[in-house]
Amino acid sequence: MKFYRYVSLLLVAFLLLTGCVATPTTKDYTVLDPQLERETVYIVPFDATLVPPDFGEPIFDQFVDILNARRKQTKVGRFVILKEELKEVEPAWLIKQVYISGDIWGYVETSGCCSTDMRVKSRIYLYEPGKNTPTFEVFVPVEHYFDHDRSSIAAAKVILGKQLAKDLAEAVIKKLTP
Repeated sequence: MKFYRYVSLLLVAFLLLTGCVATPTTKDYTVLDPQLERETVYIVPFDATLVPPDFGEPIFDQFVDILNARRKQTKVGRFVILKEELKEVEPAWLIKQVYISGDIWGYVETSGCCSTDMRVKSRIYLYEPGKNTPTFEVFVPVEHYFDHDRSSIAAAKVILGKQLAKDLAEAVIKKLTP
């Protein structure tokens, strides 16, 4: 009995030290054909006005880097960042494109004397040509818990951001993989 109690305590300690990872949730609004070749998928910079600037921008860059690094798994020729904000893009051109848009919000740090719990939420949408509604939506909440003796807030932000970028990119790659 003591052995199981010891293992249970170790498991709980491990989960607290490594952080909690929530599962991305995908909603399909229409059917996406992963067999269809797509020359370009455009990516609109995420709206990250509700998160610290040093947090939001690296997530977007990492997200795009992961997509481009893994694009050979899909039938996408390239992922390209749209340099303009969505409201500045010509609607007649945009409706003919495959593109991804999204946002990051709900960034919270809850610190105590010895530890910090960090949380953030993100949602992305993939749109296909001729459609005003998204083909699918991915919602990703991410949490990270750390002990101040083992890490700093700056280092924990990097870990949280990388996890969010990875989760978002993997969800898109999964949907686009034949």
